Amino acid sequence: MSEKKDTGLQERDITFHKVPFSQKAYYGISIAGFTFIGSMIDGAMLKYYTDFLLFPALLFGFAQLIFAIINAINDPIIGYYSDRTKPVEGKGKRKIWLFRSIPLVAIGYFLMIFMNPGVPHMAIFFVLFIGLSLHDTGSATFGINRGALLITITDDDNERASLVTVSLVFQTILGIFSYLLLLIFLTGTTPLPILYIIFTIVGVLGVGVAILGVKGIKEPLKLYRGQTFPKLKQLIKDVFKSKTFIFYIVFQFVMGAVSSTVITFQLFYFEDVIKATGTEVALVSGLTLPFTFLAYYLVQVITKKLGARKTLLIFITISIIAFLGLLLTRIFVLSIIFYLIVNMGNAAFWILSTPIFGNVIDEYELKTGNRNEGTFMGINAIFITPNKQVMIFLFTLIITFMGYNGAAELQIESAVLGIQLGVALVPIILLIIGFLILLFFPLRGEKLAEIKKEIKKIYDKRLE
Repeated sequence: MSEKKDTGLQERDITFHKVPFSQKAYYGISIAGFTFIGSMIDGAMLKYYTDFLLFPALLFGFAQLIFAIINAINDPIIGYYSDRTKPVEGKGKRKIWLFRSIPLVAIGYFLMIFMNPGVPHMAIFFVLFIGLSLHDTGSATFGINRGALLITITDDDNERASLVTVSLVFQTILGIFSYLLLLIFLTGTTPLPILYIIFTIVGVLGVGVAILGVKGIKEPLKLYRGQTFPKLKQLIKDVFKSKTFIFYIVFQFVMGAVSSTVITFQLFYFEDVIKATGTEVALVSGLTLPFTFLAYYLVQVITKKLGARKTLLIFITISIIAFLGLLLTRIFVLSIIFYLIVNMGNAAFWILSTPIFGNVIDEYELKTGNRNEGTFMGINAIFITPNKQVMIFLFTLIITFMGYNGAAELQIESAVLGIQLGVALVPIILLIIGFLILLFFPLRGEKLAEIKKEIKKIYDKRLE
């Protein structure tokens, strides 16, 4: 009898505590499509609007800031109602919302790309605002529900990290392609019709890949067995009583602000600070792919030995050193090396923030008997969604104050210095704050080990 029981437990571990690679791949394919489009928006739109459409940089920053404040309201609503969605056999629960997100992302993207410099600035501002809002609502719907699935499908920290790592491999492949397009076509004088064609190809491919990935994701209904939903007032009260969650919100805000804007500001740094051509940077950037994959591997290896928190502390330290290098040098080769190191730090944050957040939810479930991942992610997004837009606003404010002119072939010295300050000094300050928060994060040591032990018992019972 005992042998049968042990075998059954092992089978459950293999089936549910360990996620099949095919499923990890579908999670990766689904987000790769969104990343293909998102990378084009994050990396291209600021440069596209300021240098090709001759739209004022500060006005672009205001559009980002205003829409972020308004759009943050969507996130907790999406999370709350997605938690309450009744699972449907064959359609799942989160998958329903994943499919809903795709049209919003597509419409928002295509609204933003088809512009020309002859349109009045206020009209451009209005269309940009609508496009950003639709795209962000779709991205938030996708991100909240996919993120909830990532921490629901398994309770194991290493598997959660592995899920993100496999996803990042797919994201990186399409992301590098998108990145090379940006470097080649947005650091010169490419005609607008060519840019329209490139943007359109990216949008169509991105949507197709996202649909393929979402279709392949399997969502066992037993994952939601026994789940309960407290009233909204009680839920909000429980969330903000969690010291761990407050720590996590602030940590995500500062770290996400840095990682989400590296590509956006990179084009300015390469073209105006180190005076590199698009082809030069594209050739050197071929190193990014193997270097990033190496980072994924190192993060996995170190995490298994030290845990997510200590591993991330190491990579934050490395990132601070690399940003300091970008602040102090204008040498092409050194700048490329420092950017490669920055990407390693970003990789660690992308991979390890998911298991850390999963532990926050696990602690909440042990305390309250509820899980409600979507609502947690939605409330979290109220505070972290504006981070990229705040960062872009600060960057545009700095370079405008320092004399940046998008129509000029060469920037004045003060504008070049302003780009360096926005690209490197602001991230250094935010990374130091993130390091200190993670250093004193409440879930560590014996407390975390006890939480993982108890949550595994709950998963075993739910999935038996």
